[in-house]
Amino acid sequence: MGLTDYQSELRDILATAANGNGGLLQVIGGPGVGKTTLLGSLKRRAAVSGAVCLTASGFADDTAIPFNVVEQLIRSSTATGALDVVARWRAAGERYAEAEHDLLRSLVREISDVLHRIAGGRQLILAVDDAEHADYPSLMCLLHIARHASGTRTLVVMTSGQTHHLGTRIHSCHHLYKIDIGTLPESEVGRLLEGHGHADLADRVRASCHAISGGNPRLVKALLRDHLAAARSGAGGEVTVGAEFRESYRRSLLCHQALLQVAQALAVLGPYGSPWRVASLLEYGAERASRAMDLLNSAGLLEDGRFRHPAARSVALETLTAEDRALLSAKAAELLYTEGADPIAVAELLVAADKTPDQKGVAVLWQAAQKNLDEGCTEDAIASLRLADRADLSRREHMDILMALVGALWSSNPATAEPELDRLLAEIRAEPPADIPEQYQCFLLFMVLWFGRYADAEETFKWSSGSGDADTASSMAALRVTRQWVTFLKPMLIHDFPGQDGPDGEVDGLWAANLEHGLQLSVDELGMEIGHLQDPRQVAHFSPDTMHLLSPSNHFWFAYAYACRIVWALAARGESEAADRLCVALFAAADKLNMKTPCAVALSMRAYIRCRHGDFTTAIDLAGTALRSIPPRGWGVAIGLPLSVLVAAHTAIGRLDEAQRYLHYWVPKEMFDSVVGLEYLRARGQYCLATNRPYAALNDFMVSGMLIDQWPVDFGDLAPWRIDAAEAYLRVHEPAEAKRLALEELKLSPDRPLSTRGRALRILAMAEDPDKRRLLLYQSAKCLREQGDRYELARTLAELSQDYLSTGETQQARTTWHETQKLMDECGMSAQHESRRELVVDGAESRGRSQPPDEAGESEGSDDDAPGTAAESAEQPVLSEAEWRVATLAASGMTNRQIAKSLYITVSTVEQHLTRIYRKLSVGNRQELSRRLWLLIGATGASSG
Repeated sequence: MGLTDYQSELRDILATAANGNGGLLQVIGGPGVGKTTLLGSLKRRAAVSGAVCLTASGFADDTAIPFNVVEQLIRSSTATGALDVVARWRAAGERYAEAEHDLLRSLVREISDVLHRIAGGRQLILAVDDAEHADYPSLMCLLHIARHASGTRTLVVMTSGQTHHLGTRIHSCHHLYKIDIGTLPESEVGRLLEGHGHADLADRVRASCHAISGGNPRLVKALLRDHLAAARSGAGGEVTVGAEFRESYRRSLLCHQALLQVAQALAVLGPYGSPWRVASLLEYGAERASRAMDLLNSAGLLEDGRFRHPAARSVALETLTAEDRALLSAKAAELLYTEGADPIAVAELLVAADKTPDQKGVAVLWQAAQKNLDEGCTEDAIASLRLADRADLSRREHMDILMALVGALWSSNPATAEPELDRLLAEIRAEPPADIPEQYQCFLLFMVLWFGRYADAEETFKWSSGSGDADTASSMAALRVTRQWVTFLKPMLIHDFPGQDGPDGEVDGLWAANLEHGLQLSVDELGMEIGHLQDPRQVAHFSPDTMHLLSPSNHFWFAYAYACRIVWALAARGESEAADRLCVALFAAADKLNMKTPCAVALSMRAYIRCRHGDFTTAIDLAGTALRSIPPRGWGVAIGLPLSVLVAAHTAIGRLDEAQRYLHYWVPKEMFDSVVGLEYLRARGQYCLATNRPYAALNDFMVSGMLIDQWPVDFGDLAPWRIDAAEAYLRVHEPAEAKRLALEELKLSPDRPLSTRGRALRILAMAEDPDKRRLLLYQSAKCLREQGDRYELARTLAELSQDYLSTGETQQARTTWHETQKLMDECGMSAQHESRRELVVDGAESRGRSQPPDEAGESEGSDDDAPGTAAESAEQPVLSEAEWRVATLAASGMTNRQIAKSLYITVSTVEQHLTRIYRKLSVGNRQELSRRLWLLIGATGASSG
């Protein structure tokens, strides 16, 4: 039934009572289902009919005040003179005891007479809301009036949550009327939505609206208002739970204090709510708590004792003062701890109580933190550790908690970890650090290196290298893992690092595949698979106080270190596919544990691999996502990794403004003492080359070489600085230096990836005599094809196409240039630059401009013909074979005399050809001629003669 049906039923009952069939009307329903609306309708109808309607409400806190409800009824009338007897009734009622039934009956009869005198012969309606909270004398009075109302026009109306709250006394009434207001079924919810003019919305959201509101009409209307407000702001889809719902839910609870207290207790207990636990928290009987929960269920405010939506629980919690919530949370934590509940549940309550824990509480918080970290609930783990850190702890316990806190903060937001790192260092320095486990010393070394705190790193390094027994499995594993970090974050420390790195076989493709598989294993299998515990028997060498280090989150640290090292090694060797797969597995493992920082590093490494492979669009997306994942200050020295990718990728596709924007990011100077600093220098140098600052680029490349020469680890594969410097030397017209560096790189090439050899061969080709150029370019292209380096292959093919063009082999030049364009499209370089040729032909523009003017005296003109202009769309001109030969040689930068000598013709003939060529192509100088010829070659079907 809908509320309209209940009002119709009420109208009929009032009419029956007005005809002399008075009695008792019981209205049953929970908060928000329409009792208040029904009582309002009752008062309006009474006023229209001329009846006297007296109203009152029962309150749980006032049940001990005798005749409280009766006093409210009289005060609601205009007969203020009747209040004189209230004090006498109350005094008598206070002397009342259950054994004095005669006294109570006398008072009840007198009160009944007073109320009827107030009516003055008119119909009398006594309406009491929440009658289950009426004081006993008032309830006896109302029931007495109702029992004697037969044959009169008197109607007693009492609303309550459930029938049994009024006991069996109501059944003695001759005329007993009942209206049971329940929640709306789903179909009625749809009708209610339609009734408010939203028929199209009803079918779409009525199911979710009913699930959230429980069919409570007040909440249904609130949800409708929230949804319409969200729709106006552009949001759509499912029902929106917003401010209107929260306020309506709050009002439903606040008008019933007993129900509010039960809802608050349930909100504090969360998933552990039950009648007897609520009763324990509120210190009253389980039956009373059960009745209150039943009423909340019947009103749609709960479902089987659980909140229907998280917003409902948060509203109930918000009604608590901070002090009351802390008190209830502390009691609930003690209750659940006594029952042996999940440590996470107990810890959540202890954190909400915000009270310094005792030793028992610290143990629970520590267990909960470890479990939360292993389940990816990092923020909850941090909250537990922060609270445990406030306790009175031993030095070792305090260091354990601080170490775990630093690690959890770093994995979530490294910027927040540094203050706690300072506290941890101070704690260790307070006493000799000999009793610190090797795993802790190694992790601490990683942390200070991450933030570029090299003075602290040297001190921590001494603690690690000077610690006791280093032969146990735990010590060796910790040292091996730390060596990976030191290698990349501060290579100079490797000189005196204890122990040796793993065998070379560990960085081959097979080991990478095993590690990729290991990152997907279960928690128990993970540590055995990734090198942390190579032999399951080694677990016997781990001391009991470090066994907690074998949790999933700590397993991940070991896998993470090995994976990072192997990704770099594979990338340096050109095994990009294996490295990419490993990065994907690494990200998935970190994401499963909700570790934002390892996720960001994995994304950055994958972006680096994609950038080396020429997939610049994907590289930009990955590196951009990584950079936004954590605050810039939290990146420490590692910020150079995503920045270098973003600068290099944007530079490669011609987005120089974007590349410059990322170069404006602040980076710590300590970054340049790490491997990521090499990549940053290289990316910045490439940007300088693209913006015609070759000497600045040369400086960055040479600094990279100087750093690599100083470090005890060979990083030549990662940063081929000789090739980069050779390109810069070509830009400053020092081909001899470029040739020397290219040859040096080629001597190392057996140990280098094919892409490195391919780049070196291209540089050598550009520095060699023209008659040797083509063979070197062929070899370069072969290496780059085998490696799959699309970007560098495009650059080589562009040079090869230029070489074909210079000798008049226009068909080969056109075919090669079309392949170059296809590769550039795959690299994401489509329409990103005025001339894509300038992106891949190193120094082509500067070489053309460096040539002296020809003897024909062509004037320098504007260089504004670009793909897509009118010149490109015009009818393609036809050049003769002889004109093509002269045009291509002139475009390559040769003078008229050089062209004549090359083609065995006179200078005058050259000039005549050029005059016709300029007229046919509508160009005014050699730079325009060069641009125009490339457009002709790139156009499908361009004629060669």
